[in-house]
Amino acid sequence: MKVSRKLAKQTVLLFAIIAAVLIIPSAGFGEKTIQTTQRIIVIDPGHGGTRNGLVTSGGLQEKNIALKLALKTARKLEDRYNVLLTRNRDTNMSSRDRIFFANKNSADLFVCIHLHHSAKPSGFFYYFSPPKNHSRTIAAGENTWKSQPLIHLSESKKAIDSFLTIFSTNKKPNYFFSDSAPIIMLEGSTMPAILIEPLSISLLPQHPDEIENILEEYALLIAESIDLYFRKK
Repeated sequence: MKVSRKLAKQTVLLFAIIAAVLIIPSAGFGEKTIQTTQRIIVIDPGHGGTRNGLVTSGGLQEKNIALKLALKTARKLEDRYNVLLTRNRDTNMSSRDRIFFANKNSADLFVCIHLHHSAKPSGFFYYFSPPKNHSRTIAAGENTWKSQPLIHLSESKKAIDSFLTIFSTNKKPNYFFSDSAPIIMLEGSTMPAILIEPLSISLLPQHPDEIENILEEYALLIAESIDLYFRKK
C-alpha cells in the first residue's frame, strides 16, 4: 500500500511537470526568455507612436514602413540568430530606451532601421562618431554614455562595409553611401551599432502588395548583409 501511494504521488508530479512545460508560451520577437549560444541581433524600427517620421503625400508613414521592414528582416534571420525587436507594434519609445534594451540583452549587433526621402534610388548607412567637442569633454570625465559606441567603432565600420557590399552588388544602379555622425539613436551602445536608411519612402508605390514585395526584397538584403558581417568576424 505504501509503495502504491508513493508511486501515485510520483506519477501526479510527473504529469504536473509535463503540463507546465506544455503551457509555457513561446517567445516572440522582442522577448528573450532563455539563454542561447546564438548571436543576438537587436533590430530597432525607427519612430513609432506619436512619432511618424517621414510622411508621403499619399499618406505612407515612415514608422509603419520601418516596422514592416524590421519584422520581415527578423523572420529571415530567426532560424540562425536570436532576433529581438525594440518594438513590434506602433508605440512610443525613446532613443535611450532602445539602446538600453539592446545593452540589457547583450546584443552582438544593433541595427536601427529608418528610411530617407531622396528622389533617387539610393541608400545611406551610418555609424556613430562623436561631436567636435568630444575629446575635450571626455578628458574632463564627461559624456561616458555617449562615448560607449567608440569602443566598437571598428566593428561598426565593418558592419557598414558588409551592407555596402551586399546592396551595391544586388541593387544596381542604385547608389549607396556610408558616413559617420553623432547619431542620438546610437549613443550609449555597448555593441557594434549602425543606422540604415536602405530605401526612399518617396519612391515607394501606393499599392500595398507592391510595397510588400519591395520590403521583402530589402529585408533579404539586410539579412544577407548581417550574415556577411558575422562571417567575416
